[in-house]
Amino acid sequence: MRRNAEMYLVVWDKPGTRSAPGRFYREMKMEFGGQVRFIQRSVYGARTFEIAQRLAESAKCYGLKTAIFRAAEIVA
Repeated sequence: MRRNAEMYLVVWDKPGTRSAPGRFYREMKMEFGGQVRFIQRSVYGARTFEIAQRLAESAKCYGLKTAIFRAAEIVA
């Protein structure tokens, strides 16, 4: 993703656990490939709102609570 571009952050959490199951990350990588960008273990950037929605729905299937934020990456 290019700098200063708008993106959508998808964040998730599963209270009481350290992270999502490993199979979630494997399936996410296979389904979304280069359409999403790793920010940190529970935060990914998506280029479009539609991709962000699909990612959030996938996370919900694993019992994760999700939120989507619109953001713009800026050079600090």
